[in-house]
Amino acid sequence: MYQLLVVDDEDATLQGLASLPWHQLMISQVHCAHSVRKAHEILKAFPIDVMVTDIRMPGRSGLELLQDVTDFSIQPKCILLSGYSDFTYAQAAIKAQAVDYLVKPVRDEELLHAVERALVKKSEEKKERYMQEQTVAAIKKNVSFLADSVFQPWIRGEKGEETLKAELLHYGIAHHRDIRTIPITVRVDDSKNVSHGWKLMVDEELAEAYVLLEKHISLNTVSYLLYPVHHNDPLVVEKDVHDRAIRLRKALKKDLFYGVTIKVGEPLIFWKQAKRYLHKPLMDSTNKEIQQDSLAKRVKEFIDASFMKQPSLQDIATNLYLNPSYVSKRFKEETGETVTDYTHRLRMNRAVTLLTETNMKVSLISEELGYQHASYFIRVFKKEFKQTPHEFRQR
Repeated sequence: MYQLLVVDDEDATLQGLASLPWHQLMISQVHCAHSVRKAHEILKAFPIDVMVTDIRMPGRSGLELLQDVTDFSIQPKCILLSGYSDFTYAQAAIKAQAVDYLVKPVRDEELLHAVERALVKKSEEKKERYMQEQTVAAIKKNVSFLADSVFQPWIRGEKGEETLKAELLHYGIAHHRDIRTIPITVRVDDSKNVSHGWKLMVDEELAEAYVLLEKHISLNTVSYLLYPVHHNDPLVVEKDVHDRAIRLRKALKKDLFYGVTIKVGEPLIFWKQAKRYLHKPLMDSTNKEIQQDSLAKRVKEFIDASFMKQPSLQDIATNLYLNPSYVSKRFKEETGETVTDYTHRLRMNRAVTLLTETNMKVSLISEELGYQHASYFIRVFKKEFKQTPHEFRQR
């Protein structure tokens, strides 16, 4: 049985929506809220499966309520109602991840069908989550078996690619041709009198979602290639590995009282690069190869090589196979400045070099730096240096 939440500031509308024959959809309980605040109380108290909400309400809107839903442990499927057939509202609904957008007045049959479709999606998600949880439990019990008996014979050249793919298909593990794997190396600074417990902590954290393909194991270093069991999206995989690395670093430092270095490497296309990576010896622990990898460094390298093309945050994120908001947040954490600030500083430094070391016209300098209009470049430069480019050059 399911639970439904209806949100609308008009009492008559609320009562009308609540009185529909929801039992036909196996909805056993219908909750009503006149405001976003009341909706919050219901969402906290009950496992709501589907929420139907008006967009325009006094105070906070239905769109804002949809954004709030992501903060709750149980996230219902959401349907937005609006008295306006405005395309901007539809766009906003899509952005807020509503499963449907209906224009008032809504026919009873139309709303019932919309809720039915939402319940089907909800049910499919529950089944998928259940299967994933079952798979995770099975993989955690058999992760060493998969690594040793399924992957290693292929890595050693004892069986072919098609055989491995067939076995992965049998175990329900992703195996498409572009699947990406992530190298990770963990090193503790002092392994003397340290038990192997830290390695177990590493394995337990990573084996929840990855088959651990061993590259190197010593007293103070473990290095794996992580093969994703569930996720195919490279953005999801890399973000998940970085998140796990952060958790590991905190847990290991707390438990060991020693310095811990974790390097998350660049994603590798498994079928093309895995064997070569796993067969290549790990560099000495004193080498920079296993020092902590910096996302900010990778971002800077991309910007440095293309800043005159005005790369957007989306361009940078796409190049790194990461989510734009994740790149922005990590870059700010590592450098103390935003991506925009860094790009601006790079342009200004280049502008100074061109003004002092060449005779290029200001208009050409502006064009080379990626500005569409020289007048805008002059304003930006003056704001930065309290002088126009011409005044700066003549000083």
